[in-house]
Amino acid sequence: MGKVSAWFYGFGFCALASACAGGPSQPVARPLSGSNGALAAAHFPDGPALRVRSRELDFPIELKLPSKPDWQIADGPTWLVLRHAQTSSELALRTWRAERLVRRSDCELQARLARVSIPIVHDESLIDRRPFATPSNFDTELAVGVEPTAQGISGFAIAIGASVGRCYAAVFTTRVNGKGAEQEVAARLGIAVDRILNSVRLRTVEERAVRHRMLVTPATPATPATPE
Repeated sequence: MGKVSAWFYGFGFCALASACAGGPSQPVARPLSGSNGALAAAHFPDGPALRVRSRELDFPIELKLPSKPDWQIADGPTWLVLRHAQTSSELALRTWRAERLVRRSDCELQARLARVSIPIVHDESLIDRRPFATPSNFDTELAVGVEPTAQGISGFAIAIGASVGRCYAAVFTTRVNGKGAEQEVAARLGIAVDRILNSVRLRTVEERAVRHRMLVTPATPATPATPE
């Protein structure tokens, strides 16, 4: 793996800081390549966000996904996986039961054993590492990074969290090639962190119970026999 230039780190961090700030996100201009003004990469979904709910995870979650119809969604049994094939982007989320006093490092190890494709976080590829507020009641850390590959520029945002007897993992990856790839990766990471990962929450037992009652169809009363 080659080392990303200092200029790229500076650009990437500034773009992410703008996109992931606490206030309303500012749209990041998408660069053009070639004299005909064609986009350097397929358009990443950034339209109105719709709710996505898991039903197979140990602790069901929900999140808001921009342009939900453009994604392929596979729920369980171990991971909730959202794929956007046109932009080589994927988000995988998981919640699971753990020891009562589990540490975040334990959750990360278990997540990586269950999903070997999770990117390794190298110091030279890291743009940002900080505590993350979602989901609530978890000790979560977010790591964001970029690195060059044979296929272009790859970006990732990994959130790992631990709570009492529970673990949480969310892994977003994307890849762009061509002119303007750096800016496009930064824009995608900003959307993934600010609009998607920041919306994740665990559904409460009460919410799930109400949902269960709504889905259960009452039994049809037996029709009394008609006297002959």
